[in-house]
Amino acid sequence: MKLRYGKNMENCADRLSDPIRKRFRLYAYISSWFGCFADVMLESTAVIILYFSVLGAGNTLIMFSTSIPGLVSLFLLIPVSGLVDRIGAKKTVSLSCALACFSYLLMAAAPFFGTKCDQYVVLTGCLLFCLSKPLWTASWYPILGHILRPAERSEFFGSMRFSYYILSGTVFFLLGLFLGKDPPVRLLQAVIGLTGVCTLGRMYFISKIRIPEHRSRNYDIGKAFAVSVRNAPLVGFSSYISALSLAFASVVPLTLLYLKNGLHYGADTVQILSSAGIGGCICGYFFYGRMVRKFGMKTLQLLIHGAFIVIPLGLFFCKPSVPLMGAFLFAANFGFACFGCAVSSEILALARPGNLTMANAFSQTYQMIGTASGRLMVSFLLGNGVLSPSWRIWNIEASLFQTIFLFCSGIALFSLTLLFCLPSVVPRHEDYYNP
Repeated sequence: MKLRYGKNMENCADRLSDPIRKRFRLYAYISSWFGCFADVMLESTAVIILYFSVLGAGNTLIMFSTSIPGLVSLFLLIPVSGLVDRIGAKKTVSLSCALACFSYLLMAAAPFFGTKCDQYVVLTGCLLFCLSKPLWTASWYPILGHILRPAERSEFFGSMRFSYYILSGTVFFLLGLFLGKDPPVRLLQAVIGLTGVCTLGRMYFISKIRIPEHRSRNYDIGKAFAVSVRNAPLVGFSSYISALSLAFASVVPLTLLYLKNGLHYGADTVQILSSAGIGGCICGYFFYGRMVRKFGMKTLQLLIHGAFIVIPLGLFFCKPSVPLMGAFLFAANFGFACFGCAVSSEILALARPGNLTMANAFSQTYQMIGTASGRLMVSFLLGNGVLSPSWRIWNIEASLFQTIFLFCSGIALFSLTLLFCLPSVVPRHEDYYNP
């Protein structure tokens, strides 16, 4: 049976029988399990950082690589919002997965290019993978819209994120036990290459989901963008999340770099600690709904902002130890998971009718501006001798890494001035403009 787009395509899930929808949801789950390793490896684990270190890359290049996702999304999220309407969701998924697989295989092959080029080949692979991410985001949600009824969405997203972080966290934790203090480059190549191949499983299971037959449609990006720009509460909220991302998006990768190159922990210890961070994501996604019901959105967002001030401040003042650093990574990822869920919820609440795709792209572009700017700033501070390698405050000997943690805490503190941009803090807006 072929389905075609119609006036009521948003009700497509209602036309499918329960067994078929259940099967399609299972395919969606499995596709996320195959794809999660590539997503989590670049964003939340130490594998790529360790790989760069083995190849002799400096702190500046390593930290710059973490800014690439934000830079790419910054320029592509809005243009890609119309791509699905032109070529279809499944073709976009295929393009995204093929590019993701190639990018990881390219990173795995980096040592074969010689010592002068290997680091930059890895950097190129990171860039190509980041190009695949907006393509996936633009196609994933329209596909789910055809197989999920509204009442099923919350449970699906919570269960899906919880399950793939459990899976990836377990695998990366076991990998940390297996790596040893100084893992051979061939082992890291094998892990990265296998991760790339797994993304093809995502493409295969998405192809098994039946969605309406695609018909190319005109999508007026300029008009949709103008609607979002005139939505003052959305613009204010986007500015807030941009500032908070500027303050905190660097903290987790900088902490992993601090463990490896500042405190000189072994690769196995660093990877196990990064798995503790993944555990924070798991718990954040699991408890987010319960926390919203218990505290309310306003109180939860204030708690998240407070955590974004306190965590980097604690990393500045604390005397490092393995359990304490694991606790900080857990708390940082827990807070960032809750922050991400809150952002998604508020975007849905603020988007004008018919403008959800652009509103989401608009707000996430602002978020990526903050993320990319923060990580580029940290990369600059690490590599240009602007800051002293060490200095003393009271009885504390502060390293370069700790100084940057202090800056991150200060930016988050300054961002408190934007709290009134939160719709939960000022729930009733009276937008007025009289030129």
